[in-house]
Amino acid sequence: MEYTRTVPRHLVHRHAVAEVFLTDYQLESNSGYQVAVQLPISHRIFDASSEKHDPLGVAEAFRQAVVLLCHTRYDIPLHYKFLMETFRFEMLDALDVQPVAEPLSFSMTVDNLTHRDGAVSGVDVSGILREGARHVAKCNAVARGVSPEGYRRIRRGREDHRQSQRILPTGTAVVGSDRVGRLTDADVLISTDPARHTMFCAPDPRNHSLFDHPVDHIPGMILFEAARQAVRFHIGNPATSIASLSAVFPRFTEWETPCEVSTTPLDTSGHVHRVRFTQEQETTAELELTVADRL
Repeated sequence: MEYTRTVPRHLVHRHAVAEVFLTDYQLESNSGYQVAVQLPISHRIFDASSEKHDPLGVAEAFRQAVVLLCHTRYDIPLHYKFLMETFRFEMLDALDVQPVAEPLSFSMTVDNLTHRDGAVSGVDVSGILREGARHVAKCNAVARGVSPEGYRRIRRGREDHRQSQRILPTGTAVVGSDRVGRLTDADVLISTDPARHTMFCAPDPRNHSLFDHPVDHIPGMILFEAARQAVRFHIGNPATSIASLSAVFPRFTEWETPCEVSTTPLDTSGHVHRVRFTQEQETTAELELTVADRL
């Protein structure tokens, strides 16, 4: 496979070429698929300052690979929306940033397909990220493509919503960037209300490193970073890294409704946390994160 250019940006639903992490792909069998990956050595959000690639950068590369697979292998139309129903990944080994590194690639396997009107409408797909012969991460996602007409029915008039500024619930303030491992407050996705001891997800839609293009709801990758920041803030370690993550998305996370974020330790070591996003007493996303001081 080639690593000299990116795949066409529309195949991974990105507007900026700089945000495309895939360079090539090839079909190996009816269910086998290879995707060439080049992770950024520097990125405002997917932080490589620790000299190791950010696990959330791996997650974004896999998200792009799933969308690419759906368009190129299963002919889901380019103008369809993609909804991630579940997503999980686990880092198997450290992925160092190196001047000359072994090529990265995803080996993709389709575990299940769903159909609508005789065409593929959804996939259950797994991937192993390899650096040469070494396995460095494993991922899985269940995603479905939705036609514009179907998306309008689901969104019920919200499909054209475009948020123009950060919304902070009354009484809250954006957490200091140094508390969550970010360089600027514009990259901070959570706010707190000290009086009520609550956190909220409050990203800034004007941050083009976070939002490559306008979206009518807060997408899953933003919630992943918000969850990481919430855990960092909760445990008081702005450098903690994600070792594994699993997520379900029962509802859309809306822009204009206050979204409370809660973190709950699930083990005595303090390494496993549940992070729940709630709007109007309904869970919009629930994640389980395993964190490590260094990976």
